[in-house]
Amino acid sequence: MKTALMFPYANHLGGTQPLVAIASALREAGHKVVFAARGKCRAYVEECGFEVEDVAELDPDRSVAYINKSSLGYHTRESIAEFVAAETALIEKHKADAVVDLHRPTLKLSAMLTGTPRAVLCNTVLTRYYAGGKFMPESHPLSPIVKHLPQRILQPLSAWAEDRFFESWVRPYNAYLKARGSAVRFESMKDLFEGEATILMDAPEFAPSLPLPPHAHAVGPLVHEQSSKVPAWYSRLDPAKKSVFVYLGSYGEQFTRVIDYLGRMLEASDDFQIVAATGGLYGYSGAKAPANVIVSDYVPASLVLSRNCAAMITHGGRGSIYSALQHGVPLIGIPNQGEQEWNLDAVEKHGLGRKLSAKRIRFDAFSGAVRAVVDDPRFRANAETFRMRLRAYDGVGAASRIIAAMNRPERHAPRVVRPKSNIS
Repeated sequence: MKTALMFPYANHLGGTQPLVAIASALREAGHKVVFAARGKCRAYVEECGFEVEDVAELDPDRSVAYINKSSLGYHTRESIAEFVAAETALIEKHKADAVVDLHRPTLKLSAMLTGTPRAVLCNTVLTRYYAGGKFMPESHPLSPIVKHLPQRILQPLSAWAEDRFFESWVRPYNAYLKARGSAVRFESMKDLFEGEATILMDAPEFAPSLPLPPHAHAVGPLVHEQSSKVPAWYSRLDPAKKSVFVYLGSYGEQFTRVIDYLGRMLEASDDFQIVAATGGLYGYSGAKAPANVIVSDYVPASLVLSRNCAAMITHGGRGSIYSALQHGVPLIGIPNQGEQEWNLDAVEKHGLGRKLSAKRIRFDAFSGAVRAVVDDPRFRANAETFRMRLRAYDGVGAASRIIAAMNRPERHAPRVVRPKSNIS
């Protein structure tokens, strides 16, 4: 039996659910799993029956402010020191055989300093292995300056700018290491999204990658929900009506506007019903919702997506996208930040739905996108094709087996090496 220490970002369901999925598989295989979490979604982990330790975490308002301008520069040398101290203390307390996280960059340092194997779950689009096209996201402050450039100029400019940003974001981590007397220096923030096992949580058909080195694994989607909980309102759903499912992530900046727009569109419709999930993380503050709108803290996505669901309205998080595609449901996306914009670019590229601008969303554009996705059978057909492709993946099983196979080296064996140059 091994002990795995999990570090989710527990202010964000998308940063918590994949780790819970893997932890459940490891527990079923006889391993011990302990979570280190603080935040709104800690209760989600506890309800799944796991031991949870408190750990230093980013202030959610601060992290959202950075993420929503597509910046990863949220850590200072002081906050890095606080995080590493908390992480290493827990690693030593539980004598962890492996640590597992989802884009928690300080854990790269803690794992290195304690000689502990690290498995990091990654969205492919944020790694050096992503082979798809990316443009500077609308949410970035420089976007208004460059967005009118032709694509033949904008794409290489965006790639150059991304490399410079990732180089700048890693500086406080290097400053922390220098202050500790370590000779290790990282060249890019992307180096911190690498572990002894780097697990890409995507289907290559959706997020293509370059040829992967032995430590990197494209395992397919990692999706988790507490499906045993069936809310009381579920019996109110009419199986004869089409459903529109709304989930806009852990912050829900557009939630009230989307519900208001859907109410205007479909209030008089006898054909549609709307189910909107808040995750218990925010609420609806608009006019009284129409009778055919259900707003609920907890919504088991599969119960709605599998029951005559015409479309899902999403923020573009990878978990939400894969949840919909695993049921052959097309998407309408309203992204908050760069990663979500790139995810929704892929949705549009594959004919799986439509992407809207969060900065320029208006009722006419919103209703036009919803009508297009719901009324055009090609979106449904393309999503159904993807559903069949995704059946080939066992992301949770593959990831749990990779983690279970990791071995902690002898403490006297040096493991620290200078990372290779960024090849993206």
